[in-house]
Amino acid sequence: VLAGITLELRVGERLALIGASGAGKSSLLALLAGEAAPEGGRIARSPACLMTQRSELFRDSLRDNLRLAAPGADDARLLAALEAAGLGPEVAALPAGLDTRLGEDGLGFSGGQARRLALARLVLRDAPLWLLDEPTEGLDAATARDVIARLQPCLVGRSAVIATHIRREAALA
Repeated sequence: VLAGITLELRVGERLALIGASGAGKSSLLALLAGEAAPEGGRIARSPACLMTQRSELFRDSLRDNLRLAAPGADDARLLAALEAAGLGPEVAALPAGLDTRLGEDGLGFSGGQARRLALARLVLRDAPLWLLDEPTEGLDAATARDVIARLQPCLVGRSAVIATHIRREAALA
């Protein structure tokens, strides 16, 4: 699917890869993230963090699930990242807050909450290039629009490549 591609993204630029499932969007993100090697040609990129379509959550506290992205982050920074991902009020309403324990694969969180927790991890990463694969997948339209608006300030000074088939996500680029 990916042949003859030339792509140059400058610091601070954002690109939306728009296409149907199977068009190669995720494959291109994997190449850009260094998780796959090209059969030919070369790739030069800034340090990047990749948010895949699958939100990996672990049987642990919310705090420790977030600290996978920033081990030294204090609670204020974790809460700010949750706020940026649109999950702040929901976590604040939990009796145990950041100490809330998740079950295996994030059991206890909905798919949309898991997606926003993965976005909060991304916010915590200090990478100049964000690679986002369907970042608002599983969110209703109103929540997705809110999350996209919240992520805009986090993207200032960063480059981003967003793989999507949803117009609202393309608005990030």
